Amino acid sequence: MSKEKDERPRPNLRLVVNNPDKQRPPRKDSEAEYLPLEELVARREEFRTLFYQELERGPSKAYAVIEKFLLARGWPHGLDPLHGKLLVLPAGTVCPYHDQYGGENKDEVLLFVSEDLQGGLCLALEMVLPFFSEDDSVMEDVFLFAPVHQYGTLFLEENRQDSLLDFIYRLSIPLAPPTLTQRLLERFFTIASFELAETLRALGEYPEP
Repeated sequence: MSKEKDERPRPNLRLVVNNPDKQRPPRKDSEAEYLPLEELVARREEFRTLFYQELERGPSKAYAVIEKFLLARGWPHGLDPLHGKLLVLPAGTVCPYHDQYGGENKDEVLLFVSEDLQGGLCLALEMVLPFFSEDDSVMEDVFLFAPVHQYGTLFLEENRQDSLLDFIYRLSIPLAPPTLTQRLLERFFTIASFELAETLRALGEYPEP
C-alpha cells in the first residue's frame, strides 16, 4: 500500500473522493504496493496461483464458491494476495444504489475468509465508508447518527496511513455450519446491499455544522 498522505484540505465532514489511502481496510499491515481495483481485476488470473497458494482446504473451498457466485453474476472482482487474501469488488456492484448516495466508482468492498473466536471460519464483507473528518469528535457524532443494523456492524478504526478515523461497515457469517452455498451468498449480498444503502443514505443526511 502506498503511504503517500492525502494533503488536500478536509472540510468538517465530506465524502472521500479518489483517496487511495481510504481504499483498503486500515487493519491490514503490509508494505506491499497499493494496486487499484481496475488492476486487480485485470490481473486476476495472474494473481490466482499466489492467492490460493498455502491456503488451507476450508478457506480455499470457500473462496472458490464465492468466485463461482461472482462469475455467474458477471460481477467484476479482483484477487489481492499482497494485503492478505482479499476478494475486491466495486462497491456499486454490491450496492447498486451506492452512487445515488454520493459514492465514487473507485470505492471498494472487500471479502475475506478468516478464523472466528471459536476457531471456526467466517466470511466477512467490509467497506470503508466514503465519509471522513480530521476531527475525531465529528466522526464519533457520525457514528451515533448512523443507523443500527440487524445484521451488519458499523465501527470506527484508526487508519494507520494518516491517523484519521475510518468509518467501516462489516457483515460476517459463520461457515460450516452453515455450508456456504450460492443461495446463502445471495442472501448475504442482499443484506449487505440493503444495509450499505441505508447507511449511505443516513450519512448523506448528516447535518452540516
